Amino acid sequence: MVKGKEKSNVSLRRDPSWKYSVQVDVGGEKTYVYLKCNFCGKVVKGGVTRMKEHLSCSHKNVAPCASVPDNVKDEIAAYMKKSTTTKHLQQEQFDERIEQGAYYGSESGKGSTSTINNRGARGPMDQYMVNPGEDRGQTQMMPAAGTREGRRQVCMDIGRFFFENAIPFNVATSPAYFNMLRSVGLYGRGLKAPSMYELRTWILKEELHNTEQSIEEIKRTWSETGVTIMSDGWSDMKSRSLINILVNNPYGTVFLRSVEASDEVKNAEFIFNLLDGVVEEIGEQLVVQVVTDNASAYKAAGHILMEKRKHLYWTPCAAHCIDLILEQLGDLPQHKNALSKAKKITKFIYNHSWVLALMRKFSKKEIIRPATTRFATSYLTLQSILDVRQPLEAMFTSTQWLNSAWAKKPEGKEIRRHILNDKGWKRKVGTIEDDEDLNFIDTIGEEDSLEDPFSDGT
Repeated sequence: MVKGKEKSNVSLRRDPSWKYSVQVDVGGEKTYVYLKCNFCGKVVKGGVTRMKEHLSCSHKNVAPCASVPDNVKDEIAAYMKKSTTTKHLQQEQFDERIEQGAYYGSESGKGSTSTINNRGARGPMDQYMVNPGEDRGQTQMMPAAGTREGRRQVCMDIGRFFFENAIPFNVATSPAYFNMLRSVGLYGRGLKAPSMYELRTWILKEELHNTEQSIEEIKRTWSETGVTIMSDGWSDMKSRSLINILVNNPYGTVFLRSVEASDEVKNAEFIFNLLDGVVEEIGEQLVVQVVTDNASAYKAAGHILMEKRKHLYWTPCAAHCIDLILEQLGDLPQHKNALSKAKKITKFIYNHSWVLALMRKFSKKEIIRPATTRFATSYLTLQSILDVRQPLEAMFTSTQWLNSAWAKKPEGKEIRRHILNDKGWKRKVGTIEDDEDLNFIDTIGEEDSLEDPFSDGT
């Protein structure tokens, strides 16, 4: 038995380093192999790998052999190079199979010439899993192209990409999403997906180049149509004051630059110098008008600019003007009263989870509707209350509400009274009991004005 075992071990020792070394028994419970070099007599621990490094004089992990012949050194070095190349090839083959969707490490398709061995290949945990189809002696095949099952498999893979990377579903409405899938389909089978390195290097640079070309095409039309310079002030999440400068014409809008004005006093002089510099940069002969918001500093800067540049016009932003109109309308007593009560109703419902859950049982619509400006939000809230008037009335007359603790509290009673019995307030938000529709802007207030509807009230 012992002789058979020794013969088996010798037959498995195909590494050439075994020809030039012998195994040394050092005693004890050592699990690694000690080898003695036949040329210099040095005992190397660490097995055949260290012995090969010793004989090839690679100066890695072990001292080189001073007595090894050149032909032996070249033989060992060539063997090590071939072994390294084979491992790299195995890793490349494994990566290709993963990219092609062979998640379980099985051969994909008939006639595959891949001879990859998972041993030594680095990659995701999929390489250690067994394809359930292999246990039944079957090979997992991609359904035929153009079939219903084939499309289902492709859609599942696309969906998994969305789910695993938390990509919003509305990304699937992007034109770039359809362009990407069309290009993949036109390329056909065998497409190697771009790596993370490619995406952040040459692909990104190429897309930047394409974007710059598109901008240049728009700029070439400026001389034909003239342009509008637009200034948009805003604050970012770090509370930095920024001013975006954009240039618009019928062919598109170009973002010119963003100016940080946190350390500047945004008075008429500063705004004028900023806008005048932009006009000079673009070319005075190309600028038709300059659009800013209607704040006093921008208004004054616009008039100074028109005095200097006689042929262009300063125009206030229409959205900002509408916002100011809504703000002034909200200061009228009858409107102020309606907005105040509407805000009180929404705050009561949305500040108490049980009341909000009950409201959602009776109405599928939400009351609060966000908007770009706070004054527009107030009027949209009135419209949404009008839309859910009947569900709110049903909610406050239901047994669930009447049996709740909130129905017995003064705050709950007040809100219920506004919803059910306050005819004057209902007229202000656009309706009365006999279904005669009135516009709340034309309604004369019947009650005294309450607190400012745009204050927090806390």
